[in-house]
Amino acid sequence: MIGWVRANLFSGWFNSIATLVSLAVIWWILAQIIPWIFQSSWTATSLDECRRQIEEAFGHSSGACWAVIRERYLQLLYGFYPPRLYWRINLSFLLLLVALAPVLFAGLPRRMLWFSGLYPFLAAWLLWGGSVWNPVAVIAGFAIGYLAFVLVAPRAGSLAGVIAAILAPLVWWFLLLGPVVAALQGALPIGIEAVESRQFGGFMLSVTIGITGIVASLPLGILLALG
Repeated sequence: MIGWVRANLFSGWFNSIATLVSLAVIWWILAQIIPWIFQSSWTATSLDECRRQIEEAFGHSSGACWAVIRERYLQLLYGFYPPRLYWRINLSFLLLLVALAPVLFAGLPRRMLWFSGLYPFLAAWLLWGGSVWNPVAVIAGFAIGYLAFVLVAPRAGSLAGVIAAILAPLVWWFLLLGPVVAALQGALPIGIEAVESRQFGGFMLSVTIGITGIVASLPLGILLALG
């Protein structure tokens, strides 16, 4: 460790000065932040009471007022999602880690990528709820597109096959999916309680938007790159 410090932080007069200045800046920043975080109040019911509590305890009034975190931490995490359904958000987050594992670590079995591909549909169903036939029908649209390509391309050429592979899922999703899902749900009702999007919020909403943007941008980016 001493050798690494000499070689990387104090290898010359300029690096030595830069290291000392950097340490001084880090020390100054921590000296401002750490007291503000820990010399604070968690129980005040107003800003004035918070300042008074910090003044009485520490002799200054510049600490953080954390009472809103204590009172609203569930709302900050889950928004207005029904508390009895928090397990669905927690399960979605845990399954996200499982879905990301084979993408991030090449040593894991490649067959786990099947779950990575299914996860967006499973997570959407867990978060929004409703009939289980909704995500199944959406997935079926991709199978219909592949089938359309396989049937059309050998007879009419690859371009016609690609067009069919695009149009067939669109027709399925926008025109046929609703009636088919309604019929399946009527014959075999399987589902969970539906939750409206306006009840989403907090950290959960940020993660949902981020994952949706990443998942949607990847295939669109590939299409644009190929184009």
